[in-house]
Amino acid sequence: MRVYRIAKDTYAQDLSGEGARLYGGRWNRRGTSMLYAAANSSLAMLEKLVHIPVYVFPKDLKIIVLEFPDTIATGRITLEELPEDWIHRSEHPKVLDIGDQFVTQANFLCLTVPSAINTMDENILLNPRHPDFSEVKIVDEFPIVFDKRLLKGV
Repeated sequence: MRVYRIAKDTYAQDLSGEGARLYGGRWNRRGTSMLYAAANSSLAMLEKLVHIPVYVFPKDLKIIVLEFPDTIATGRITLEELPEDWIHRSEHPKVLDIGDQFVTQANFLCLTVPSAINTMDENILLNPRHPDFSEVKIVDEFPIVFDKRLLKGV
């Protein structure tokens, strides 16, 4: 399976999930390491755009292509399993519970979850504590160039 993440050049090789541990995210509380990725590069770019104010937009972003064997067991959360208001609350307790349990139980290397930006698309959460995490490899990375039209009027 191939997944995509975007990070500053300085952190492109870092797969520890340390940023999520330090700051938390939609699917994890502070203190829980997790690596956020997307099922495709376009969603990875959208996810980055909604989280960075245009006035501090970094110029040194890279897209990192990660790969791991399709044979590794993965979990999935569907829209039907989430509370109705999960999209509108970036720190929804039930969503945070799902992510934190995914990491602590370590049943799966990755958990496929709906994107709050486009629920028809999927984000991929990776558990750095899972025994098979060493199977996750960086297979490509390259600089990101955002079309300036995406940043207009922001």
